[in-house]
Amino acid sequence: MSISPINTGRTEFHAENYSVQVLAASAGTVIGTYIVPSKARARLLTFGNYLSLVGHWGDVTWHLNCNGIPCAPYNALLDQIGYAAQRSEVERLEFGGGSIITVTADNANVANVDVGCSVSWELIFQE
Repeated sequence: MSISPINTGRTEFHAENYSVQVLAASAGTVIGTYIVPSKARARLLTFGNYLSLVGHWGDVTWHLNCNGIPCAPYNALLDQIGYAAQRSEVERLEFGGGSIITVTADNANVANVDVGCSVSWELIFQE
């Protein structure tokens, strides 16, 4: 979901870390939610995700949504992108003020798994 550039005022950088347990054979477990400040735009800079059990890669599907709408190309990730301690640069998606950005996971495995992600944002405030 790309949003046209804006005249920028001040810029801030933020990093968020989330972790939860995703139950066996479950869908839509919320890992983390970020609400973009109303007078800003957020640009996704980096992302890292992890699982507590390496054998679960391929069983856990990660989703990035904005206001409930999937954000390609991050709407059905099966693989690792970076990790929490060293996030990877990703395609720069931008989100408007007031957007609710959610990372969720589905677990197709018969066992629970601890998951987490780390994201960084550039916030561009309107004057």
